[in-house]
Amino acid sequence: MLSTALGIIIGLIFAIPLTIIPTRIYLKPATEKAFYTWILPPIALIYIGFSFYYQDLAVLPSEIFGVSIFTGFALFSRFFGSSWLALGYISHGLWDLSHELFQPGIVEYIPWTQVPIGYAAFCLTYDFIVAIYILKRRQLWDGSRLAWMTTCS
Repeated sequence: MLSTALGIIIGLIFAIPLTIIPTRIYLKPATEKAFYTWILPPIALIYIGFSFYYQDLAVLPSEIFGVSIFTGFALFSRFFGSSWLALGYISHGLWDLSHELFQPGIVEYIPWTQVPIGYAAFCLTYDFIVAIYILKRRQLWDGSRLAWMTTCS
């Protein structure tokens, strides 16, 4: 219980004062969207790091599949709008939660990487806050992308 509470608090700190506020202040809308797009795949890569840390390489195929899914969400958002990016973060939060709820795996054929206690709460909090922020900014971000594309034509 304490680890879950700490995970939520740390997720809030990482999401709002350490990510959202600085990107909103220092980045232009198109660059801000690119930042959130480019960090989605690497946060999924953390699970591959956990598989090496816990010396459980049997989980690599399922984690590589996860990384490819979140990379797909990032790419889709680049071409089809920021809603895909928000959906990617929501899906990643649920992916995080599933690692803790269904340890050691969903079924015996799909093993999961072991994660530290409280990590799912941290990630779920972070991912959902970022997804909400993306949904609030999507009109500005996608509008700036369209404006950039029309000026290049």
